[in-house]
Amino acid sequence: MPLKKGQIAVVCLVTFWPLSVLSVERVDNVDDQTKATQPVEDTDTGEAGGVGWLQGSHEAVSKKIGSWSTNIDSFLSGRPSNQHSDSSMQIRFGSVLSKDKDEETGFFDFSAQLKLPNTQDRLRLIIESDPDSLAPESLRGESAQQNNVVNSALKSSISAAVRYMKEGIGMDVDAGIRVDFPLDPFLRVRFKQGDVADRWSWWQKQEAFAYYSKGIGARYGVGLDYVISTPLIFSTDFSVAWLDKEGMFYSRENFAFQHRLNDKNRLGYQLSFLQSGEHSVEPDSFLYNIQYERLLYKDWLIGQVKPQFTHEADNDYDGTFSLTLSLAVLLGPEYLR
Repeated sequence: MPLKKGQIAVVCLVTFWPLSVLSVERVDNVDDQTKATQPVEDTDTGEAGGVGWLQGSHEAVSKKIGSWSTNIDSFLSGRPSNQHSDSSMQIRFGSVLSKDKDEETGFFDFSAQLKLPNTQDRLRLIIESDPDSLAPESLRGESAQQNNVVNSALKSSISAAVRYMKEGIGMDVDAGIRVDFPLDPFLRVRFKQGDVADRWSWWQKQEAFAYYSKGIGARYGVGLDYVISTPLIFSTDFSVAWLDKEGMFYSRENFAFQHRLNDKNRLGYQLSFLQSGEHSVEPDSFLYNIQYERLLYKDWLIGQVKPQFTHEADNDYDGTFSLTLSLAVLLGPEYLR
């Protein structure tokens, strides 16, 4: 009997749950690996064993990610892999509270990159939760947002792709399958250029993609960063996406400040303007938020709090308040101590 989409997601989650626990960008490289038998110590309190179960689970899963990556690389290349694995997994989940809704909503997303240096130094195996929207320019909240975290995980589609990278021309090519009914093969091609000059840096990206069921599309983006001071960075970017099947254009402008308070705390301030249309883009909404991040344990468990106001054109730009509470976990050999 064929499995339903939710059942497929459950099977995948059960399979990958030992790998899972949240998502954000990496913070820093870490020291050498710690032996599994070494006592665990809380870096903030100095108390051993208080979070030993969490540290032990993280260590076991991170080692497993490295082991899987090494074994896949050895199998595909036909020779043992002696290189230290820097494969990783990122998982993030949380709740979104809003006064305009009777119940809170939740989200769950993850991504994994298994690097295969023996097979080919520029090859990656990418496994990730697939957002419902091909145009993140239209998103006001989380892409995987459902009425709770469990439903978000059950309804998430999973995609697996092989990524080939050509650094000389800044090209990434993803060829893979989105696990849904029907199975949805896809191809994505991206190009990126950029440069750094003193306190300024800039980048631009071009992307084309084709999905069997979702159709084809294209995206262009450009961004600029300026280092105001060592802990404070200003950034702005613009992107526009076209989806052939919907016959729509989506565009977005973001203005943000990133403020590093210290080694454990960081603040982000963002203002965004969203537009869409069939032939010409018209204002949809604008939003502004503050995101606070704190390293809760070592450099791989991160707490996030984001209050946000969203003003939509369909609602006469009346402000809607929401509060996002989330956790992020970074997994992989690089995060072992």
